[in-house]
Amino acid sequence: MAKVIRLPDREDIVKRMWRLANAGAGDAVRLACFPPEEWQGVDKLELDALTEFKRGSNGVVELKFVDRGRLLERLLDAVDHSGEDQVDRFLQAMEGEG
Repeated sequence: MAKVIRLPDREDIVKRMWRLANAGAGDAVRLACFPPEEWQGVDKLELDALTEFKRGSNGVVELKFVDRGRLLERLLDAVDHSGEDQVDRFLQAMEGEG
């Protein structure tokens, strides 16, 4: 039997945006400091705010995170305006960035 996936409602989206806007970078930095062969337990790290991780052949590590300012602007807009059309516009904007 196929599992039914419930779409997030407005409140779920706002809560998720708030968590992302306040997510720490500590676990991503820890991940960057250790070589891949020492990445045991990586599934327990909080990496939600990490959008990109690159390790170059020369050892340089590049981490990119969600744009907190932009996320907070969208969160403010979502909170200030009620109605499903705001949620729909937010979801469409996020899909366009993906």
